[in-house]
Amino acid sequence: MSLLKNNLTILVNTSDGFEDCWQPFFFLFKKNWTYCKYPILLNTEFKDYSFEDLEIKASKCHENYTDRKLTWSECLINALNQIESPLILYFQEDYFLDKIVDVDFVEKMVNLMINKPEIKRIGLVTTDSLGELYPCEFPELNIISVKAKYRISTQVAIWRKDTLLSYLKPEENGWMFEIFGTWRSRKKSEVFLTLNRNLFNNSNKIFSYLHTGIIKGKWHPEIPQLFRENNINLDLSKRGFYDLNMPIYKRKIETFRKLVSSPVLFIKAIKGLI
Repeated sequence: MSLLKNNLTILVNTSDGFEDCWQPFFFLFKKNWTYCKYPILLNTEFKDYSFEDLEIKASKCHENYTDRKLTWSECLINALNQIESPLILYFQEDYFLDKIVDVDFVEKMVNLMINKPEIKRIGLVTTDSLGELYPCEFPELNIISVKAKYRISTQVAIWRKDTLLSYLKPEENGWMFEIFGTWRSRKKSEVFLTLNRNLFNNSNKIFSYLHTGIIKGKWHPEIPQLFRENNINLDLSKRGFYDLNMPIYKRKIETFRKLVSSPVLFIKAIKGLI
């Protein structure tokens, strides 16, 4: 474990505006990943945080940048630059685990990436890419085609730190990163892997969580039941609940608004793709 610990850091990407997620996130994390010995970096803006028996450090990425608010990507770049391990296991604060983690499989994948430097990323959930997917020499995994939608994804995955850094552009928010990062990845032949969909499904998961706990700033409607089952008491009325029955066109409009929330940065990001 010591070798693996030196090679992997768990990164929980968040911001201070999502502080209400931290306690339930780490409560469920600890419950479903008992005796986790990997160091954890919580990517905050100004705030510190701790949780019993977990080795958590807060990045406090805005501490030296008080003149302006950093972008989503700038905060993530700042956090990654604080990590010494070559591999990171990427989470976001609303990935509330609801089943026991298959730790043996995680460690197997860490060892695989240590021994196979050509592998740049391994997605550990079946929602991280919409394919095309192809078989590879490792039966539990598939190759993500360079043509795949969401080839770059913010779902749970093991990344090479340098690879993740190479896809980040300071002007982008998280939605831009997934969409524009996917476009950038098509120009490269890097090996991105994901779980074999024929082996992993709703009854067989490495990491199990609602996709995702918060949608466009509001709680997923199934979160209250999950929290009740785990005796998590939290005032959910402040955020309210996302309407999963919203028409698709309205969802696309919401996503577009997120993409262009800062028009200057959006135009800069588009120019960077040309």
